[in-house]
Order: sequence, then C-alpha cells, then structure tokens
Amino acid sequence: MGAYHQMGHDSWNLVHEKHLHGYEGIVLSPINNAPETMAQRILALKKKRDDLDIILDPQLYEPRSNRGQLASWPYFSTDVDTVNLANVSWWGEKGQAIVAAAKSVGANAICSPAMLPRIYSDDYYRWTVDCAETTSKHASKNGIDTLITSIVRLSELAQKGRCEAIASILTGTDISRIYLVLSDDLTPRNQRTDVESLAGAIRLIRLLEDAGTEVLVSFSGLDMLLWKAAGATHVASGKFFNLRRFVPGRFEEDNQDGGRVVPYWTDAGLITWLREDDIKLLDKNELIDRTEASSNPFSKEILEILDAGSGEAWVGYGWRQYLYWFQETEAVISSDLNAAKTILKSADALWGKKEETGVYLFDRQNTGDWIRPWLNAIKMGLQDI
Repeated sequence: MGAYHQMGHDSWNLVHEKHLHGYEGIVLSPINNAPETMAQRILALKKKRDDLDIILDPQLYEPRSNRGQLASWPYFSTDVDTVNLANVSWWGEKGQAIVAAAKSVGANAICSPAMLPRIYSDDYYRWTVDCAETTSKHASKNGIDTLITSIVRLSELAQKGRCEAIASILTGTDISRIYLVLSDDLTPRNQRTDVESLAGAIRLIRLLEDAGTEVLVSFSGLDMLLWKAAGATHVASGKFFNLRRFVPGRFEEDNQDGGRVVPYWTDAGLITWLREDDIKLLDKNELIDRTEASSNPFSKEILEILDAGSGEAWVGYGWRQYLYWFQETEAVISSDLNAAKTILKSADALWGKKEETGVYLFDRQNTGDWIRPWLNAIKMGLQDI
C-alpha cells in the first residue's frame, strides 16, 4: 500500500520534501522532461531517497497538442497517431525502446505502451494485455518491472456487466500490476458525481485486487477516497491536485485572475478545495477546525500567513498541504478501508452544519454536491462482492 507522486511541471523539489516522505514511488512524465534532464534529476534524487519505486509512463496516448518534451525521447515517433493496433512488430519495437529509455534514466518499472482507442471494446483490452506481455518479456530480462496500462472510459463502467468483462480480460495474464487510467471529459477541479459510473470504477478496482492484481490508480484527486475504499493498492497524484489525463491543462498550473497562479486550501473536513476568501469566511464562522488543521504542517503555515494579513503568496504551501493530506489519508484508509466512508460521512455532516449557519461560499462551484454520490457509489460498487 502507498501513495505515488505523479510528476508534473517543476515537481522534483517536492519528492524529497521533509514532510512528504510518505510517498512510496513516483510516476515519471516524459512530457515535462527530456531524457537527459530526467536522468540527472533521478540520479540526484536517489542520493536523497534510494527507496522509491520509479515508474516511467511513456505517455504515447497524449494528443498532438499536449506532447511537450515527448518528441525528445528515442522511443517516440510521429507515426504513433496512425499506427494500427494490429501492427504487432511496431508495438514490440516500441516496447523494447521504452525499456531502454527506462534503463537510461534510472527507472525500475515501466507502464506498457498504450494508445486511445476509437472504441473501448473487448478486443482493445485484449490488445492492451498482449502489448504489455510482449513488453514485459523484454523488460524482465533487463530487470525492469511492467505495469499494464489500462485506459478505461469511466462512463462505460455504468453498463451492467462491463467492469466484470474488463476485469476478466485484464487479469488473464501473469502480469500482476495495473496502471489504471479513468478517462472522462471533466474539467480540472470539478468532482465526478455520476454514481453508476463511479460505482463501476469501484467495482472494477475491487475485482482486479481480489484477483491478485495490484492496482495503481493514476491522476487521482480527492476522489482517491473512492479508489482506496475499493481496495486499490496504490493511488497517484501531483502538486496541482487536478492532474487528469486527456484534459489539455492537466500539466499546467491553475492560471486565473489575469495570469496569477491561484492558491487552494485542501479542506480535510469538507473534502474540498477552497479559495482564500472562502477560507477566511469559514474560519470566521468557526467552520475550520484549527486544531485539526494544525496536524498538517503546511495548513499551519497557511493559517499563519492569512492571520498576518501581509499578502504573502502561499501557492507552494497549498501544493504541499494537498500532497501531505493525500499521503496521510492514503495511509489511514490502507489500514482501514471503512475509514473512507467515515471521512465522507463526517464531510456530509459538516456541509450540513455550514448550511445551517447560512454561510454562502464565494466560489459557486463549491457546493459539496459530490459527497453523497461518493457515499452511494461506495455502497453500490461493493455490493455482492
């Protein structure tokens, strides 16, 4: 069990941050760093932390508009946009090149190459497994572990029997680790609320784990509560907390207010992200538990800045506060899966208390309307398993 740091733009300094050593590993992002830079960063990192599981995600699925440094990696070629899934030799060569790239930068594991399908059919998932197995044969000879990259359209999981069919295919192999990517079109910082789709995702994770497959759910946010409740061995997130595949801005900073980077507070009570004005509003109405918040060293720093009223920027503290919450909450739920429901029930009660006070948050999107769908999704997803 453990949290993974999903690397994004300029994230390296956070990996060995004093209070953030609860992360078991990192998932590398070729989009953000060229191979030479990546190798240098990993070499320096290993001198400070030599216990990390370092996974290279080749990111061949990324759309043309969002490839960043990807073209500088030797395994990348522009024909990835047109290659046929049935071209076994092409994918085999890519797998070997990815293994070589992983060795050259110092990674000890890779996510199998994957691409976005037009249709998420059973044949696509069978191809996913076949491609991973071909890659794994070469990787194991080089001391590199392989995770099956499984891109799953979240809305599909609402269909009756779909998660069972996908799980059956993904577990029909000796590869025992899966890098699960839940794909949808939700914009960053918004929360997923479709109960049936979320219940399907929870069910899929539990089925995979029950079959002996370790699941690493990529690009998680506050919804990590759901994936951990399902029994996911690992969850990954990054400093921008809204990193999500297939959203164009997922590697970028949340740039608003005339280009100013907007800081967010991760509220462990309400299970939400708050802007500065709303932190002050809730604090004034005694809806932020300062004693509880102080258990997070970065929450304490943020509150001291706001109390001083100096206007000091606290964006970096906000990133660290979130990452600390993520690692600590992951550890709590890993030791007791029911803790996720307890956290959400407490959040539901706190949102109710806020309503009783007549306090209205300035951020109109911040309603807490995802809390009850999440509780229902956990109940539905784990029924009859």
